[in-house]
Amino acid sequence: MYKKSIKNNSKYLVPFVEGIKYYGSNEIEHALGTMIILNDEGDILTCKHIAQEFIINDKLASSYPKLLNDLKKCKNDSEREELEKKYNLNSSTAVLTNINLPFQINRDINIEIKMHKYLDLAIIRFDGINVKLENYPIFAKNIPEQGQSVCKLGFAFPEYSYFEYSEEVGNIVLKKEKVDNFPLFPMDGIVTRIVMDERNEKSMFETSTPGIRGQSGGPIFSPEGIVYGIQSFTKQLDLNFDVDKNVKRGINEKKVTYTPFINLGVGITSKEIIKFLDENNIKYESR
Repeated sequence: MYKKSIKNNSKYLVPFVEGIKYYGSNEIEHALGTMIILNDEGDILTCKHIAQEFIINDKLASSYPKLLNDLKKCKNDSEREELEKKYNLNSSTAVLTNINLPFQINRDINIEIKMHKYLDLAIIRFDGINVKLENYPIFAKNIPEQGQSVCKLGFAFPEYSYFEYSEEVGNIVLKKEKVDNFPLFPMDGIVTRIVMDERNEKSMFETSTPGIRGQSGGPIFSPEGIVYGIQSFTKQLDLNFDVDKNVKRGINEKKVTYTPFINLGVGITSKEIIKFLDENNIKYESR
């Protein structure tokens, strides 16, 4: 049912590729997101929480050399602990990131980011970029209906290894022998409910299947390929089906304790996306 629409919608998608270094470790976390190319000018639509990573990347690039220098000045564990308290550092603190752009461009090119005031939406524009693709997304002018069949598409389940940390240069660098594979992962389901936002507007909708990590920013579309929204986040609802009982496994008895949740995806409607694009004079297609 979705074979043709997946093929067509995949043509305007590019991965958001990021390497993250945490305090106290030289291991690099490889993260992924999804970005939508809207037109031949290269304007990109994605989630706000993905676009914010460009801002965080620049801030950490500025602050990390000073952090390294301060750490080198520590004469003992006590001074290091004081420094960690000062900077609020722990093993889950990201201290450096590296974003690999999907375009063959100079990394120093100007990037303009437009954030939605309250929804998880952002537009990214790279100066002087022109993109020629076979097709671009076509956004629905109306919101999806309950029970409507939809499919999510994005770069979930990373199959790449791009980055490593170089102590010599004090930065995250690209590996000489990198694994470069970005398969798109589709997931279909139905629209379960229309969701109200913080302003009591019907700007989001819920799907019966979750959005997998890496699908954020990717399109949610009908079997015909019309885009009804983009994946924003996944929520977990308590089913209240707690299990606490003894069961037989072969000849042995085993105690099972289980609290199930249902994972549901939440997308932002194309109606809100169109409004946001119009406000920022971005070219797009709709139907």
